[in-house]
Amino acid sequence: MLAPSRSDAAEEQGPPGLNEKVSEALQQKMKPLLDAKNWDGAMAVIDSVLVGLDPNGYDTAFLSDIKAKIFLQKNDYASAIAPMETTLRLADANKNFFDKKTILDVVYFLAQIYYQEGTSSKDPTVQKNYFNKSSGYIKRWLQTTPKKNQEASLFYASILYNQAVVNPDKVDFDLIKRVQTEVQEGLLTSLKPKEGFYVLLLASLQQIGDLAGSAEVLEQMVKVKPDNKTYWLQLLATYLNLGGGTEKDEQKSRESFARAINTMERAQALGLMQTPKDNYNLVTMYYNAGQFGKATDLLYSGLKSGAIESDLKNWQLLAYSYQQIGRDTQAIAVLKEAGTAFPTGQIEFQIGQIYSQMENRTAEAYSYYSKAVAKGGLEKPHSAYMFLAYTAFELEKFDEALAAINKTIASADGQKDAQAPRLKQAIEDAVKEREAMKPLAEIKK
Repeated sequence: MLAPSRSDAAEEQGPPGLNEKVSEALQQKMKPLLDAKNWDGAMAVIDSVLVGLDPNGYDTAFLSDIKAKIFLQKNDYASAIAPMETTLRLADANKNFFDKKTILDVVYFLAQIYYQEGTSSKDPTVQKNYFNKSSGYIKRWLQTTPKKNQEASLFYASILYNQAVVNPDKVDFDLIKRVQTEVQEGLLTSLKPKEGFYVLLLASLQQIGDLAGSAEVLEQMVKVKPDNKTYWLQLLATYLNLGGGTEKDEQKSRESFARAINTMERAQALGLMQTPKDNYNLVTMYYNAGQFGKATDLLYSGLKSGAIESDLKNWQLLAYSYQQIGRDTQAIAVLKEAGTAFPTGQIEFQIGQIYSQMENRTAEAYSYYSKAVAKGGLEKPHSAYMFLAYTAFELEKFDEALAAINKTIASADGQKDAQAPRLKQAIEDAVKEREAMKPLAEIKK
């Protein structure tokens, strides 16, 4: 049988006994205080007993361990660091002071406390120092623990990530790669990996601008946590960014918008992302994907049901959408429907414009332009009068045309329109010609 190593043999011997002074203080003074959770009183006893003790002896190590635990009870984690490190230093120098589990616990606590203090600090230099300390302790723990676990692997990856981004203007991409390696290993430790692994992997991919990789991770995240609206929103945003970032490749852009649409519809099937704004965004995604007919149908049904906010601009967009797919009659119909809810001349003006673009519908255009200026509420009144003048002129309603063009020119914006004076001259010439022809008409009678 092999003899145990010196360190193992030391552990087998067990820790040395406490001296009489320390034992007496623990039993007679400290125990009642600890039982009463009088932490400050217990701390005062420890500090008084520590005076005069061998700084490298077992009594100091034992009392430092108790002192650290009292600070933890008080949630004063920063103050627990010094006595905890004293305990660890003495334990490393004297293998029989504490068992392996106790030492591992101290190491893990130190890693956690330094990490917490680092995340709490606003000073990048302090953060870097604390994260380095935390990283050193957790690496020691991982190297000496008999069995790794998901929590520790995830913790280590979190430390590495914070080390990498401690200076946002100068991200350490080598550390980002180590984060990804640690996360990938952690994902293989269980059939149900912790959610934090995916969160860290996503963050690391976003740091290097890998949108495609981010989308893959988010797809897995929404599969694992389908009720997490934030993950769906992030996935949607990622696909939209992919679509917006590939403008030179129209096919890839449309594919990305198609994936965004699929994401939105999957989320909605789960009862998420169903606000009027979400529904409107779905319509715009269909537009961007080139699915104009589907976008138009969704917009119309949404406006009718209330799933999309029923405001004037959305009804105008619907009319424009029908025009884009060659359904001018329906465009006019929805504008007339909107006119009942929004009594503004802007609706009549838009109807007039659609009629103007249709063959042999000038009379209808003139009628709606007339209604538009009579009702008012126009975004650009001079434009409405200008169109009214054109259609009236075409219909040989010269007096009405002249009145409309005069209204145009009288406005500040109309005075800037170079076509207005020319149209007015043409109308006046037509009036003169009409007047000149009146005597001939009388002779024919």
